[in-house]
Amino acid sequence: MSSTTKLGDEFLHVPKLNVTGMNWVIYKDHFLWSIDPCRLLEHIDGSEQQPIDPIDHTVTSVLSADEQVAEVEWKKLLKAWKQGEAIAKQQIAGTIPDSLFMKICGHETAKEIWDALVNNFQNKSQMVSVNLHHQLQEEKCLEKGDVRAHFMKL
Repeated sequence: MSSTTKLGDEFLHVPKLNVTGMNWVIYKDHFLWSIDPCRLLEHIDGSEQQPIDPIDHTVTSVLSADEQVAEVEWKKLLKAWKQGEAIAKQQIAGTIPDSLFMKICGHETAKEIWDALVNNFQNKSQMVSVNLHHQLQEEKCLEKGDVRAHFMKL
């Protein structure tokens, strides 16, 4: 992951999620596309796991040279993972309303947060789609109405 990635970078721009979830389908794709170039998608889908400390500190207090090297490497990996998590979580937080933030802020990882949003809005988006389909079927052009205006509305 690049250490130059900043939340203010233009490629991270995602439209704000509507509190009702009316724009969930578009929001979801914008969000996933925005974090993919930063190599943060793995934090959302759960394939990037927090690195596990290779040393069992309850067993030994004195580390061998190899264990010291392994510990230093683990700390680097952990730092990079935490940075990725922080950026992914901040990208979610910056693109949702405060009321949704309050619902998801108790989750620890970016994946848990994303899963909570998906669970909340995926079914709602299907209901919105059915409702829009029904509205489209109900639309009719008036007898002497403007056909162009009708098609534009559709």
